[in-house]
Amino acid sequence: MQKLEYVDELMQSLAGKPPVHMPSYRAADYDCLNLKLKTYYARKRKFYEDTYPDFYDADLRQLFAAPAGIKASSYLHQRRRRLMNSVCQWTNEKKFRVNKLLARLIERCDQLELHVLNDDPQQDFRVSSFITTLVMNYLFTGKFKRTK
Repeated sequence: MQKLEYVDELMQSLAGKPPVHMPSYRAADYDCLNLKLKTYYARKRKFYEDTYPDFYDADLRQLFAAPAGIKASSYLHQRRRRLMNSVCQWTNEKKFRVNKLLARLIERCDQLELHVLNDDPQQDFRVSSFITTLVMNYLFTGKFKRTK
């Protein structure tokens, strides 16, 4: 209660007085901004695009294009440790980052309900190449995928 009474007294003593500090800008000075919000957010999305869920969709649909078979998320989950160790060995990237990337890919494959043929001998090679490419792009550009 003492605090409320103190604040009340303070506010009464300041009532009617001009502010001590006036900012040097005025709202009217910024009416020249000509960047539309749509443009601003499009640029922002492009800059941070690898954090959006649909960022990998086209690549994942191409990589796991089978109409039936085992779920792609199960396929990646079964090979997760082997993929992570291999990618980390050849890229010299920390396991934590590769593991987070794999988790995002597994989650997105599950959401897209993608499948892979179980008897495709080249699938492991394609998947490890894809993940290695993403990690190498990250190492050189700071993003997981180069943009056009």
